[in-house]
Order: sequence, then structure tokens, then C-alpha cells
Amino acid sequence: MLLVPETLEQYHQDMKTALEEERYADAAAIAPQLSAGRIARVLREAPREAVEPCLLAMDLPRAGRVLAQMPPEYASEVLVAMEDGTAAKLFKMIPADHAADILEDMDQQEIDILLAEADEQYKRAVTDLARYKRGTAGAVMIPHFIAVERGKTVGQTLKALLAAPSEVERSSYVYVVDDNHKLLGVLSVKDILRVDPGETVESAMLPNVVAVRVDDLAAQAARLIRLRRFTMLPVLDHDDRLVGVINFDDAMDILAEDIAEQLVHFGAASAEESFFTPPREAVKMRLPWMAANIFLNLGAVAVITGFEDTIAAVAILAAFLPMITDMGGNVGIQSLSVAIRSIALGEVRLRDYSKAIRKEVVIGLFNGVALGLLFAIIAYIWQGNAWIGALAGIALAINVLVAGVVGGTMPFLIKRIGKDPAMMTGPVLTTITDITGVFIYLGLCTLFLSNVLGNG
Repeated sequence: MLLVPETLEQYHQDMKTALEEERYADAAAIAPQLSAGRIARVLREAPREAVEPCLLAMDLPRAGRVLAQMPPEYASEVLVAMEDGTAAKLFKMIPADHAADILEDMDQQEIDILLAEADEQYKRAVTDLARYKRGTAGAVMIPHFIAVERGKTVGQTLKALLAAPSEVERSSYVYVVDDNHKLLGVLSVKDILRVDPGETVESAMLPNVVAVRVDDLAAQAARLIRLRRFTMLPVLDHDDRLVGVINFDDAMDILAEDIAEQLVHFGAASAEESFFTPPREAVKMRLPWMAANIFLNLGAVAVITGFEDTIAAVAILAAFLPMITDMGGNVGIQSLSVAIRSIALGEVRLRDYSKAIRKEVVIGLFNGVALGLLFAIIAYIWQGNAWIGALAGIALAINVLVAGVVGGTMPFLIKRIGKDPAMMTGPVLTTITDITGVFIYLGLCTLFLSNVLGNG
């Protein structure tokens, strides 16, 4: 049967319906037709009480793969709600790298319960991964790879590949190590098939291997995989010993999460907060920043207060302030989003800063003139005052230019000083554009107040 998108969607709907009608065995029977990721999405959409019986109705290996595709907090919640023995049997079916993420926020008693059924090798793999700091290559690497000692022949290596367990059967590379498991070189599977079986792997290997260390940032490793089109990247400890790999699929997930985290910062939210964060903890994460943002916005208030006499003389001037400040904020966020995305994906480097300025100036001039002219026409038609229309349009045009340049280049400056580019969050950017927009608009109106009054 061809599993075309329409067929997969039908299976998706059938499984969803079975869960809603509490036909858990029927839902589990559909599961083999769907990927673990899609099943995880179906279960997330289903009533919470349907998740456990559906997982238990599946074969354990499949249920473990499905749990691995769920957010770690959610998977943790599901496992804790199960009976201890059942949870332990299911937990050992979860790949070690995902299992380590699930255990991260659990107490030791819960960890011991889940690891009760696991063998020593699995326990060691999970606990080794769990000790690395979140966001590092060590925390996201998988311990399943193929490594052979330098003296082995290509023929022996090929036999090892054919006998490899399922966890590593799709490996694209074979790594060559010395007696201390230090990485010496790499061979692709294609190379192995082409080389004389009697030749040693050391003579056939490529000695220059791109690798990362366990404490390097996972996002940097993922960008390296994407830019060099690797299918797998080795991870070394501080003694150059091979301890794990990051594969292409995981790298893409890491990049997606990294960009999502950058976007979270735009709203002054915490990257540590998720849908499953308790309300009390969420308030602790959000409230301090928003309270600080009140003081940031006092800058715009102070600017407006300084032009109180101008506003008092022509009250209608205040009506155009929200449009000018809001447009500046929107334009700034557009530029900021593009810059952060490009930096996160490794599309640009810090030395591209001057190009970013030139690009944003050109875009800002064009957009500023177009939007400023449109706004000036609207303001004139609305108020019948050519001076108010002209000044509002000029202020909007300048603010659009400033916002684009600030939003598009500030992430490069922050990155250059070694900080997180996402520190330039949306609220900070909009505060800057509010202050510049208000100052330019009311400053121009004050300078030409006699013309505004005379034209009115």
C-alpha cells in the first residue's frame, strides 16, 4: 500500500476517533501505519486519560519511540502517572538520549523507579548523557555509532556493519579509533564497499575529521552539520575520545528548537517556560521582565511630557502618535526576526555587519518613503491640514528607517560582544522605536508649530 499524504491523514483521523471513543486497542492497531512522531501528535490532541491505555495497548518498543517524540515534560508526566513496574518497563524502551531529557526534571526517587528494569549498559548511557549541561553537544548526542580499531581490515569492518544492532544499522560513517578510543579518522560506508577488503581501515580512512566536544553548544554543532551537509558528526570528550554522535535528524530538531527559543525572547518570555510550566513558575518567569519593561517605557513617557505644550496647542497631534510608534515597532521586529534567523542558521557571519547596515538602510529608505507618503496623504485627508500630514509622514518615514537599521544590526553587535543576540527582545526594540518616533514627530511639530497652527 502506498502511504500517500491522504492515506496518512485518514489513519491520523481514524486513530484520533478511536481514542475519543475509548477504543484503545483499535487505536493501537492503527499505530504501525504511522510514524512515532505523528502518533505522538495524535496522543497530544487526545484526552489526557486516553494516553496511557493507548500506549500500553501498543507493543512496548513502539510505545517507547512514541514517548521519545513527546515533549520531555509531557512524557515525564505520563510516566509518573503509571504504575511503577509498568513505567519502568516502558521507560527502558526509550532511546537513551531522549530518556536523559525526560529524567532531567525528576527527583532521584522517580529516576530510580524508572531505571529499575533497565540493564547496566542502558543505565550508564542515560546517566552519562544526563550529566551534561542542557544545550551542549554532550546532552544531545546519541551513544550509538560504529567505531573500529586502527588495525582492523576493511573486510572485518564490513562484517561488523552487517552484524550491527538496529540502533546503528543506518550509520553512514565508520570511525577509526586507537586503543584508548581516541578518534583517528573516518570512513564512509561507500568507501568501505569500494576498498580492498584486505586493506586496513587506518590506511583507507580520511585522517581529517570534523568533530565537536561535549561542552560545545549543540546549536553550533547542528549548524555545522547543516552547512557541511553531514549526516553525522562525532562528539569527543576532553581527551579526544569518541563518546557519541549527533545525526542529521537530531541536528534539524536542534535548529528548530534554537530558532523557536530565539523567537520566545522577542516577547520577553523565558526559554525555560513551556506549555507544561505550572502557572506559579510561569508568573515568576514573566513578571520581573514585564515590571522592568514599565521603567523602559518611562523613557517614551518622559519624551511626550517634554512636548506637553505642543500637544496642548494642537491636541490632534497626539492622535497620530500610536501609528508612528506602532509602525516603527513592527518594522523593527521584521528586521530583528530576519537577523536572528540568519544568525541562528549560520547564514551570516559577524563580518557581514556592514552588509546588514547597507541592506537595512536601502530597505528602510524605500519603505519609509512609501509608508510616510501614504500616511501623510491619509492624515491630510482626515484633518485637512497639510503641515500635520507632512510632519506625520516624515516622522513615520524616519522612524521606519531607524527601526529597520536598529532591528537588523543590533543582533550582530550583541553577538560580537559574546552575548545572546536574542537579548535584543521585542519589548526593548519597541521601546527604542517608541522613543525615537515620539521625539522625531513631536520635535518636528514643535519646530514648525507656527506653520501647523497657521494652516489649521
